[in-house]
Amino acid sequence: MAAGIMVYHFFLWSGDKYDAGTLLGRLGVYGVSVFYVLSGLTLFVVYHQKLEFKSIHQYFIKRIFRIFPLLWLCVALTIFFTSKQIDLITVLLNLSGLFGFIAPSKYIAAASWSIGNELVFYTIFPVILLVSRKYKFFPLLVVILSFLIALYFSFNILDGNRLIAYQWKLYIMPLNQLVLFVSGFFVGQLLVGKTMPQFVGPFLIVVSATAFVLYPVKGDNIHIVSGVNRIIFILMSVVLTAGFLITDIRIGKVANFFLARLGEVSYSVYLIHPIVFNFIKKQLNVTDRLSLLTFSFTGTLIISVLVYNFYEKKFIQVGQVISNYKSALIRVSK
Repeated sequence: MAAGIMVYHFFLWSGDKYDAGTLLGRLGVYGVSVFYVLSGLTLFVVYHQKLEFKSIHQYFIKRIFRIFPLLWLCVALTIFFTSKQIDLITVLLNLSGLFGFIAPSKYIAAASWSIGNELVFYTIFPVILLVSRKYKFFPLLVVILSFLIALYFSFNILDGNRLIAYQWKLYIMPLNQLVLFVSGFFVGQLLVGKTMPQFVGPFLIVVSATAFVLYPVKGDNIHIVSGVNRIIFILMSVVLTAGFLITDIRIGKVANFFLARLGEVSYSVYLIHPIVFNFIKKQLNVTDRLSLLTFSFTGTLIISVLVYNFYEKKFIQVGQVISNYKSALIRVSK
């Protein structure tokens, strides 16, 4: 998904146009939606058995050290290379992550609007999980509520007759994206640890992927984020993710190695690719389209690997150490 969004942005920014009728146009929008589904699902997989109220500090420490260092780096680089004046309040909102809660449209680093949403979802995740331990129906209740909110956005707040560019601030609001995250959580609750017939996973993948590509809709991307189409594409995103969850895909050691590495650096790829593209285009003044795309793709992948291994990974390890140290102190005090 991260690579797909990078491809979409690079071709879009280099002059191509992709509307709701194109695969890249759809991937550019719903690649992020799948992120949210994956977030809810993977957090459930990791924490559904081990997260307790007394250990909730570990969860937040790890999330902080995983998300904020790269966000801070990209915010700093964006400010450094931009010619626009950015007020102090906006900077503080971005550095603290509060922009997702207070002003989602005030993101600084390109594409970081979705990180603001993720921070909101990470905050409510422990509540959903801990309450669901006592009331098993609670996640379903949250899914239904968030689905109703999505319906309200689709039919009442977003106008299918106006371009998405003029309604971007409304589309990126966390309340409009919440249904994707909690649906991922619910998929985890339904399927993790369950045995399914082998054909179910591949069937879900094929059906949802085919529908994603062939579903008949054209025009501005507002047409796939509003009205009935919004609901259909949400369902496609959730079903596709569920399909991969329950499918045992064996691709060989070599392919597995490279895809695993791409998975590790996906956060860097997602946040860094706009900075690399703009640097090559504006700072290095590369205007030839083929050169611009070639340098942007290779530069993003190389820099993302370096940033993950020599920057992100260090903070992840620090978060792990602090989390374990805090836990040890709590045990000793008891």
